[in-house]
Amino acid sequence: MSQRPVVVGLLLCEQVIVEERTRNVTPVNCFTMRRVEQLPSEGDRFCVFAALTDGLGDVGVDVVIQHLEDMEEIYRRSATLRFTDPLQNAWFVFHIATCSFPASGVYQVSLWADGESIGQNRFQVIAKEEMP
Repeated sequence: MSQRPVVVGLLLCEQVIVEERTRNVTPVNCFTMRRVEQLPSEGDRFCVFAALTDGLGDVGVDVVIQHLEDMEEIYRRSATLRFTDPLQNAWFVFHIATCSFPASGVYQVSLWADGESIGQNRFQVIAKEEMP
């Protein structure tokens, strides 16, 4: 039997460093705005970092990115996470390497577990040519 985890925090960042000896995690360059060279953008690279707790067993997880203007889904990837102790905190780091943004605007990254939304974060995409 599995139990969906609870998201304690969800960050968008350039990279996540995991210290080998202690397994401590350092999110690097967290953002709420992405500046892209052109639109539609080429494959943008960043990380979704989530702190999770209260999960148990094998849980199917989806990372979904939507453009909030029209709710168009522009990215979806799936993974299976294994939780052995619901009292233990777990780090989830998902590397996104090929996300293309079709237009400027506000986007949302959502984390889903077994078909239910468990967390989200919003960010804005702006083309450099649109910058003041």
